[in-house]
Amino acid sequence: MTKNIVIAPGVTLRAMQTDKFKTACFSVNFLRPHCRQTAAADALLPSVLLRATEKYPDIRSISMHLDELYGTSFGTLVRRKGEVKLTGFYADFIDDAFLPDGEGVFEPVTEFLQEVLFHPLTENGCFCAKNVEGEKQNLINAIEAELNDKRSYATSRMLETMCETETYGTPRLGYAEDVRSITPQSLWEHYQTVLQTSRIEIFYAGRRTPEEAAAQFAKVFPVRDADSFVTVGTQVRRSAQEVREKTEALDVTQGKLVIGLRTGITVSDPDYPALLLLNAVYGGGMTSKLFLNVREKRSLCYYVSSSLEKYKGLMLVSSGVAFESYETAKQAILHELEACKNGEITEEEISQARSIVIFALRSAMDSPARLDEFYIGNAVSDGDDIPELIGKLNALKAEDLRLAAQKLSVDTIYFLKGEEA
Repeated sequence: MTKNIVIAPGVTLRAMQTDKFKTACFSVNFLRPHCRQTAAADALLPSVLLRATEKYPDIRSISMHLDELYGTSFGTLVRRKGEVKLTGFYADFIDDAFLPDGEGVFEPVTEFLQEVLFHPLTENGCFCAKNVEGEKQNLINAIEAELNDKRSYATSRMLETMCETETYGTPRLGYAEDVRSITPQSLWEHYQTVLQTSRIEIFYAGRRTPEEAAAQFAKVFPVRDADSFVTVGTQVRRSAQEVREKTEALDVTQGKLVIGLRTGITVSDPDYPALLLLNAVYGGGMTSKLFLNVREKRSLCYYVSSSLEKYKGLMLVSSGVAFESYETAKQAILHELEACKNGEITEEEISQARSIVIFALRSAMDSPARLDEFYIGNAVSDGDDIPELIGKLNALKAEDLRLAAQKLSVDTIYFLKGEEA
């Protein structure tokens, strides 16, 4: 469904020509290795760049310009897929086909992109200190807000434990203490490194042909040294070496149990469709084993579900439990996993799970933002196109799911309990 065009060394466009939407969209993504040393700077950089440019020196002038472009939406992106960090910008704007003759938005939006990327407002040869400090505080607030969302906090802490020797253990936005240590000069130096050494992936969806889109984006990006691009990739452990259990106490009224599993399967593996369907059978929806058997029938969890990190080869089971139900709930969750490994999967379970997964995939084709998320993911790790993936899901049998389940191994069990529990 997409056509890939290399528009400059290290710059690839993934373009989808479609008349399904009245708006067009694009994202520009700088691919970097995700690690503790640069995670905070990577997360901060897009916000500082979008804070002020030479032509638009403050937020007000930027907002007015975007309003003039028929209310174009232009925002920052900080994504992590496996151990690849993707930072950049996403734009959504009315397609030129719906504007009066002689008017267009696509070209002015790409010109604004060029202004943001290559002409930031500076002082003393680097970023403006006021803008950097303001965005630093916004980022610190976002990082610290996670503590108030105990479900998200528990998942983050489990991953830090599970991947303590892997860079994936570093949170997507980095750590607040690392943000505080960033200076306008150090961020400027990081900005230069990002521009010079990052591979760039662009996604476009709209009515223009891929060739037309490529010609416009080619005006934005200068030619760079083809030998300078940093290598990105993800370390995948195919199985757990041992089961680790970690308990932490905070002022909470509900326990959070998170179990991390190694799947041995990533999005680029042939077994991925089976794993995707297995996840739906096990804990990926309201017809899953975890929801029906652990939550509904036994009332052991306030919520329980499983999800995949398809680029890293992980499955996460997240649940809310009463403090005193921790051990019973844990065993019940693991019991349903063993049932999957033993092939105790009915045709009804498969049919219901398949409907849920395929509906989600087809829904993604109706959303520009979700299409961007899917196809930029394929830029990081080659996977099937959506129609191809749906075809493979329809061909799966119970035995395929059993074999996929056999590859799952429990790595880390994390429990967040109350201080008095």
